[in-house]
Amino acid sequence: MLSRNQQKLIRSLQQKKQREIHGLFLIEGNTIITDLVRSGELHAGNMELLAATPEWLQRNAPEVSGLSKMAASSDPGNREKRSGPADVTVPADPSELKKLSALVSPPEVMAVVKMPPGSSRESFRPEQLREGPSLVFESVRDPGNLGTIIRTADWFGIGNLFCSPDSVDTYNNKVVQASMGAVLRTRPVYIELPVLFEEADRFRIPVYGTTMDGDNFYDTPVKVPGLIVFGNEAHGISAHLEPYFRNKIRIPDFPEGTSATESLNVATSVAVVCAEIRRRQR
Repeated sequence: MLSRNQQKLIRSLQQKKQREIHGLFLIEGNTIITDLVRSGELHAGNMELLAATPEWLQRNAPEVSGLSKMAASSDPGNREKRSGPADVTVPADPSELKKLSALVSPPEVMAVVKMPPGSSRESFRPEQLREGPSLVFESVRDPGNLGTIIRTADWFGIGNLFCSPDSVDTYNNKVVQASMGAVLRTRPVYIELPVLFEEADRFRIPVYGTTMDGDNFYDTPVKVPGLIVFGNEAHGISAHLEPYFRNKIRIPDFPEGTSATESLNVATSVAVVCAEIRRRQR
């Protein structure tokens, strides 16, 4: 059973302020957590708590046992105190998880995870702009979009993601869910975009803006390393950022100029751009 304090902590992590205070965030879902535990990406070193039904714990007994061994070995001077699965995992009733979950279909397992370093402006290294393509986002507000973007960037091996400070928080529960756990591998750095673009200019790294009036993306050379900027879901990219762009680019409809759809979803646009960039690099 989860203690009252453990339940209080899990509830509090639905709020950004509390996530920042505790340095923790929540991952929910049978598929996500099972995959992350089996791959070793979730382990005793980065997990504060794993709450799961007895059935889930039984199905994943080898991995749960591994978590306990890791917990014991991580503190050799205190092995008596950290000697069993309850050190890291807590059996929970389905009714408990249902009350604590933000999901429509309550999961069998949820994990309280330590925030990895690397998502604040303080962690930004200008030199990383030289390491490959960079994706930049202004005021992305929809958590499902950002989670899908993170998952897509992870799939295409693009580690440089940057967001304006008013974008949705990486560790928002819906972002984490939509990323399918990719937030443990690929995380945006939150930074004022003019500062980012000035650093890019210092290294002579070009910036490309995705706009409706840009040049056909498939006919436009895009240099790597380079920064590709995507705008807000409703308003696109702000006019004050356009002077930083070397080129404005757009993904054309087909046949060109015939679509009745106003624009592509930002996460879909990211997938198209990432796929084309990697195709060109081959």
